[in-house]
Amino acid sequence: MIGVEKMHALQVMSALSQTSRFAAFRALVDALPDGMASSDIAAAIGTTPNTMSAHLAILERAGLVSSEKIGRSVIYKAETVPAEDLSAFLHNACERGRQARSRHSK
Repeated sequence: MIGVEKMHALQVMSALSQTSRFAAFRALVDALPDGMASSDIAAAIGTTPNTMSAHLAILERAGLVSSEKIGRSVIYKAETVPAEDLSAFLHNACERGRQARSRHSK
C-alpha cells in the first residue's frame, strides 16, 4: 500500500508535470507575496485565459495554489510548502539510494 507521503508527492509531481501548470506555479512564486489574477497569469506564461481555470484548479487540489476573492477578482497565490515537502521527499529517497550504493560497492 502506498503511504500518504508518497501519495501527496505523486499529486504534487503530477500537478507540476504539465508545462503550463509548471509555468503558472513559477509565475506565482515570482509574484509572492502578492499573487495574481488568472488573466495576468495567462498573459505572463503566454497561454489563453480560458484554460487557466482548469490548470489552477489542479494546482489548488495539490495544495500548490490558494485563491482569495478580492472584490470582483480572484487572486491566486503560490503555496510553496508542498513543493518544499516534495523536494525533501526526493532528497531523502536519493540519499537512501546513495547510501545503498555506497554499502554495495564496498
